[in-house]
Amino acid sequence: MKTEQLIVQYLYSNKKVTLQDIGEFNIASEINIPEDSDKDIVLPVDAIRFVYDPKAPVDDGLVTFIMESTRKIRPLAFSDLESFIILNKQFLNIGKPLVFEGMGTLQKTQGGDYSFTQAATSHVTTEEMPKLITEKQKETISFATPQREKNSTGNKNLVWVILAVIIVLGAAAAAYFFNKNTHEEKVQAASENSVVDTLPVTKKDSPLGQNKVVATAPTAVKDSNTFYVVIREFTDSVAAQKSLKRYLSFGNHVSLSTQDSLHYKLRMPFKKSMSDTLQMKDSLSKFFNGKTYIELP
Repeated sequence: MKTEQLIVQYLYSNKKVTLQDIGEFNIASEINIPEDSDKDIVLPVDAIRFVYDPKAPVDDGLVTFIMESTRKIRPLAFSDLESFIILNKQFLNIGKPLVFEGMGTLQKTQGGDYSFTQAATSHVTTEEMPKLITEKQKETISFATPQREKNSTGNKNLVWVILAVIIVLGAAAAAYFFNKNTHEEKVQAASENSVVDTLPVTKKDSPLGQNKVVATAPTAVKDSNTFYVVIREFTDSVAAQKSLKRYLSFGNHVSLSTQDSLHYKLRMPFKKSMSDTLQMKDSLSKFFNGKTYIELP
């Protein structure tokens, strides 16, 4: 299930949801969702209210809801929500509205803040919404003596075999993830220490007035986790400058780079982990309906 669908479900279940660095959505307490999820709900005017807050914190309840709905661990659920918000803020900056089906539409105004337009009707699949607190069903107590199974020995052997297989698979999975994490840490440490600054320094205090070259001590340069996604290429400076002004008018962070007078690149900066480059490139490629690629600083 998509992240925006989970956000809508959480809003109707909790009556409130906060999106980090965007704002808070509230639904009136008198609005109730019927059990029959196949029918659309006609929402009154101003049933859902939005308060813009660029410093809105993380909604821990929403992260828990996504974790339980997707059966992912908490760091992965938090990463999915963070990637969703970062990507859609980039789309909002270039004028693309963010649509929540069954809830409304969020878009950026010329003043730089966000405005929300409520949907007329809402359709929420309440059957798929996991409950954060569930009541234990009453069990019927039986005082009857259970019957013995005819082939109890064979069943016990089968149980032991299944347990042995589960233990072996669990140990193999643990060893795989441990070796994978160790390898990634070694590769990261090696990449941080591999780039050094060894520019020579000219010293003029040598005999006979000759210049002497002395190499300075290497200085490690750490990866800043900054990369660019090139979204357009031009061969004409006028067209490149015109496109740059159009994107900047939406409040988007874009820049224009060139190597010569015949090649111009319009690119968007991102400061995230290098493992997210493919996701950002594919998302922007679909949005701009063109070929995009990654460029490092």
